[in-house]
Amino acid sequence: MTAGRIRAVTFDAGATLLRADPPVEEVYFREFTRDGAAGGKAELASALAKTWKEIRDRKRDDRYEGPAGERGFWETFVGRARRHFDGGALSGESFERLVTHFLRPDSWAVYADVPGTLARLEGDGFPLAIVSNWDSTLGALLEAHALADRFAAVLISGVEKAAKPHPEIFLRAASRLGLAPGEILHVGDSLEEDYAAAKAAGLSAILLDRDDRHPGVADRIRSLDELPGRLAPAEAALAGGSRER
Repeated sequence: MTAGRIRAVTFDAGATLLRADPPVEEVYFREFTRDGAAGGKAELASALAKTWKEIRDRKRDDRYEGPAGERGFWETFVGRARRHFDGGALSGESFERLVTHFLRPDSWAVYADVPGTLARLEGDGFPLAIVSNWDSTLGALLEAHALADRFAAVLISGVEKAAKPHPEIFLRAASRLGLAPGEILHVGDSLEEDYAAAKAAGLSAILLDRDDRHPGVADRIRSLDELPGRLAPAEAALAGGSRER
């Protein structure tokens, strides 16, 4: 990372700015068990990992497209996870309870290191943006947690119909910020979808490694509190983009 030329910072959302509270695994386990599933938390973790791998292996940007849209994507996802968990079928009632839970703003929490980091970066002159693989509900969630107005642009895969790790969503972020990709630093928790993908798109990148899973990555931080110290204050004359959400 060449910190001296960075003029804006983009962030992933999930596991970077926001976390499920309680964790996603706990919610799924509770609901699957209520729905009659038999299995333990280790089996559930394996089922969710396998389901996400199947989604990533498709290597397509259309995870929220098609006649069923976002709801259809999640219904398929949760149904697959349940089958991988214990071979059973998810009931419609269980799916509706999961949808209702994750739509509630109080089912999500902002990491403690987020507000101060955003304020410090803004004070140093960095426009901020979000580049996230999320459905279209993210905008309302950011509003509910008083985060939306902190970002000059919010690019959501379910809205953009483009998803990480493909470069298109990163390039759109650069365009909306009015900057070249090489003038932007991307920060996220995924080695593949954030760190490697941003670099492949021409951005600089830092891996947020809260759980110390990737000690071999040189450009990594354990907390967002470390981020402002990695960057020199942005140039006074920035090519600012429109404030889009």
